[in-house]
Amino acid sequence: MFGLPQLELPFFWTKTPAPQAPRAGSPVGIGPKPAEQTGNAAKNGSRSGSAGQLPEEARQISLGGQVVNYVVRRSSRRRSLALQIDTRGLRVGATVKARQSDIERLIQTNARWVLTHLKEWQRPENQAKRAWMPGEALPLLGVTRPLRIAPGRTGLAKFDDAMILTVPAPDDENVVRKQLREMLKAEARTWFAMRLAHYADRYGVATPALRISQAESRWGSCSRDREGAHRVSLNWRMIHFEPHLIDSVVAHEIAHTKHMHHGPHFWGAVAKLYPDYESARTEIRKRAFELPEI
Repeated sequence: MFGLPQLELPFFWTKTPAPQAPRAGSPVGIGPKPAEQTGNAAKNGSRSGSAGQLPEEARQISLGGQVVNYVVRRSSRRRSLALQIDTRGLRVGATVKARQSDIERLIQTNARWVLTHLKEWQRPENQAKRAWMPGEALPLLGVTRPLRIAPGRTGLAKFDDAMILTVPAPDDENVVRKQLREMLKAEARTWFAMRLAHYADRYGVATPALRISQAESRWGSCSRDREGAHRVSLNWRMIHFEPHLIDSVVAHEIAHTKHMHHGPHFWGAVAKLYPDYESARTEIRKRAFELPEI
């Protein structure tokens, strides 16, 4: 059984709590003070959902004269507040008893950061790349090629100048999208398993079990069961990225097999496995806004 210690790699742009005053370019966040832990529970429900989460709360706030919609996601596993821009816009990770006033103060304090990255998300060129339609070109392992749809048994053939997706009902967009997702997940499983084994061998650990994820908020996570065995979950949508960017995420998760935290020893391990991890992380965050929505 999984679900004991688990660490996640955020999907898009995230600001996390900092124990001191923020510096330019550093992660920023705020954690509730002990006295704030006695505030009211989430208004939208009192029962915990999966993994200790409560129903999400849809809210609005005015930033720089602009109304911004956001979602509050409370969890009993959280100990602080954090902001994130993902596929649904602005989200706030919060403790179960975090006060709404603290949440709003966090957003207001980081208004410039929020507006900057929401603007990036809304750029027409990024919206156009996300609004993928069957028959349009598609990136696979960093190479963008025309994708042709043809009738036949479900399969994906890859050539230097094009890809061909065969499906039983090529004129049914829902069928095409569903089958394409399954084909891309299969490609991801094969590629990720190979790279996971490579980095596990380099790090001198057993290759963790692999789970293909379709999470909206993280690229990968590493969990450990009660027997101490590790499992790594990797988001299938990374199959669109260049191999070296995928490797940076795999190396990150492999480092967690010895360091289930984000302390100095963990980052030292990541640097040995993938020295250019900071540049890769920045590139992934930018490219996330362009991923086709299949």
